[in-house]
Amino acid sequence: MGIGYRHDKVLYDQWAYKKAEKTWYTRGTVTRKSDGKKIRGYMIYNCANPYQTNPAPKPSIPK
Repeated sequence: MGIGYRHDKVLYDQWAYKKAEKTWYTRGTVTRKSDGKKIRGYMIYNCANPYQTNPAPKPSIPK
């Protein structure tokens, strides 16, 4: 676990939908700008992409 800040780099490679929360999660790596430390794990997709700048759309919701 760790804390990410604005302007930290996020690279993600996997999606997961949690039906109970109706929320998309993404797994990836955050590289902190302050110290270069890499943190790997799951995060809520809207937190990983708060300004909707990622050109890849979220997958459709599974049934």
